[in-house]
Amino acid sequence: MLNYLIFFPLIAAFAVLILNRGGVKIFSVSVSLMILALNGKIFIDYLDGADFNFRLSLRILDFFNYHIGVDSIALTLMLLCSLMIFISFLFLKIEKRAMVCAIFFLEFAIMGLFSALDALLFYVFWEFSLLPLIYIIGIYGKDFRAGIKFFIYAFLGSILMLVAMIYLAYLNYNLLHIWTFDLEIWKNNVSAASFKEQIFLFLAFFLAFAIKAPLFPFHTWAPKVYATSPVLVSVMLVAFKMAPFGFLQFCLPLFPDASVYFAPLIAALCIVSVVYCALIAYKAKDLRELIAYSSISHIGVIVLGIFSFNNLALSGSVFYMFAHGLVTGALFLMAQSLYERYKTTDISFYHSLASKAPSFTIFFTLVLLSSVSLPLTLSFVGEFLVLLGVAKVNLLYSFLAGLVVILGAIYMLSVFRQMFFMQKEGEITGFKLHLREILALIPICFLIFYLGIAPKIFLDPIQKNVNVLIEIMNLRAVEQNTLEFLSKIGESNAK
Repeated sequence: MLNYLIFFPLIAAFAVLILNRGGVKIFSVSVSLMILALNGKIFIDYLDGADFNFRLSLRILDFFNYHIGVDSIALTLMLLCSLMIFISFLFLKIEKRAMVCAIFFLEFAIMGLFSALDALLFYVFWEFSLLPLIYIIGIYGKDFRAGIKFFIYAFLGSILMLVAMIYLAYLNYNLLHIWTFDLEIWKNNVSAASFKEQIFLFLAFFLAFAIKAPLFPFHTWAPKVYATSPVLVSVMLVAFKMAPFGFLQFCLPLFPDASVYFAPLIAALCIVSVVYCALIAYKAKDLRELIAYSSISHIGVIVLGIFSFNNLALSGSVFYMFAHGLVTGALFLMAQSLYERYKTTDISFYHSLASKAPSFTIFFTLVLLSSVSLPLTLSFVGEFLVLLGVAKVNLLYSFLAGLVVILGAIYMLSVFRQMFFMQKEGEITGFKLHLREILALIPICFLIFYLGIAPKIFLDPIQKNVNVLIEIMNLRAVEQNTLEFLSKIGESNAK
């Protein structure tokens, strides 16, 4: 069934090319809904104990296996991807076959990436995901140079990752006397890399993922891409948590000593990212630019939780990935809703929307409440767990990262007041949301509050897999300092 989920979008990508233009909208919405339903079925079956591990050996290349499998972390992020693609197709007026084809191809790559249990297979899907994004940015974006910058950043990071994968396979060959890129074999054996080797390998993987995340100071490509690309690209980039997943899949379990060694530096980068991008967001003049910097600021909290090596922080980070993708994606979609009507996302242009667009105001308010982490919303759950987990490791880090809540509330509520309640002369006319927009926003708002009140459906299985990840780190650590550090964290988890 997992293979169906991976290859169904690829089939859809080719099928859409033979459709008449009038049938593209119905096809994209219907197929994306079926993919979402299949994804949900797999998630439910996994909770019931189903095993989706599948391996196909290729005789031509002995070192390469088509090996896939999922856990609750991967399935949660896959659900987010398929949900946001369905909502985007429903919300937006997308009638170009080439764009729909590119998005389905992207979904194929993302589903394969989250399922890959072979490092080379992961790399292949990672590179495949670049192609449709570059195509859409270059053809339909306002500034193709933003796409070139994105490609250069992402590709350079990918090359570093590939070199590190090959060297790690060589180290495992020296240990096991077999050439393999299988992640389960890499994780289930003693560490093949010394501490010094872990340092260089970790840096290669970390740079690739930090660029894609994006994390300060590797974020410079992101605001321009978010602001000038079709909104569909912005939604996909915030919904597809490839880089944070990479940290969990590679950096922590394969290089536990290096992860702990670099944790203070990464924490500093995360805190700078949180504060610096929040301050820029406060000064932003364009709504999409504000959302972009807000997104990067919140990414800092997610990465900080990952490198706290704490059950609460790690679980909260995964949950917060889902919340961030859903909420930030919804904000980008609503910014596009304004752009379609007034042809601008300049914040100073808007005023009095509360009286002129009451239905839009209601939905925007509900999403904004989650963006500022109001209690009983899913963003609050993720952010609270991350900060609580970080506090068990370092109280100062938690306090500084917690500024994201205060600063986020300041710039989001300031913009909200200006756009929706400030009275001034202008050419703003009233409007009502289209039915497709309402149908897309209702499930988003439902999930915001349902998962904010009852998050256990995701948190319980996520915590089990996080515990497995922490156990792997303990088993593979070779430095005494790392073992002592992880032991202290384990004791704090038990309290």
